[in-house]
Amino acid sequence: MPAFRFRAAAALELRHQQERAAAGALGLAEADVQRARDAVASAETARQNAQNALLTQQARGIDGVALEWHRNWISGLATAVVRLGEDVESRMAVMRQAEQAWREARRKRLALERLRERAWRRYQNDEARRERQVIDELARLRFMLGGEPAMEDES
Repeated sequence: MPAFRFRAAAALELRHQQERAAAGALGLAEADVQRARDAVASAETARQNAQNALLTQQARGIDGVALEWHRNWISGLATAVVRLGEDVESRMAVMRQAEQAWREARRKRLALERLRERAWRRYQNDEARRERQVIDELARLRFMLGGEPAMEDES
């Protein structure tokens, strides 16, 4: 019997490559989201530090120009936090799309692997059936040619 050959092996390999590429894109998207979250946390910390600096200055006494400067500084930092938060949301959307693409690639690969497993089981069953046929044919020929095999003398 010929060796097992899965006809869609090239398609299965292509699906593996597509899944690996999608997993790589998902990993990059997740890293982008994490970097954006880190940037938001850093900007929020800077805003909080500016707020604390303003409170410290106010406790010591502050003139109107310095107060206005601190308020503008804090306002700019708050705007940066909002802008970076929006960036996180857009990167999350990209990550969700990458995750969906990975899930789809995985689903397609698993479907082909199930087909390969079914083909392998059919091949094994066919091989076992052919082997049983050969054994049955040999037994039939042996019986027709000489009857039962002679038993050895135990003396």
